[in-house]
Amino acid sequence: MSDITTAPDEVVTNALLRQVDLSAFGATGSLALITLDNGHDHTRPNTFGVQSLNSLNDAITAAESSDAVAIAIIGKPFIFAAGADLSGISYVA
Repeated sequence: MSDITTAPDEVVTNALLRQVDLSAFGATGSLALITLDNGHDHTRPNTFGVQSLNSLNDAITAAESSDAVAIAIIGKPFIFAAGADLSGISYVA
């Protein structure tokens, strides 16, 4: 997705994709549910650096090519995301 160099200390937020069958809700098809998680608890919020954005892009691409009728993106408990991972800003500028 990007030619930008990744910061060596980036805390990667992974985008984990799972399909949720919607038949229990009286609908057909599935929901592509993407969960953002950096592997830390709520004291270290999800952030988006180069690797994190690539992971999100890959999950969305996979969801688009599935039989999902909708895509939802959620965060881990307590927080969705804080924003950009500024530790790697010198690698972008």
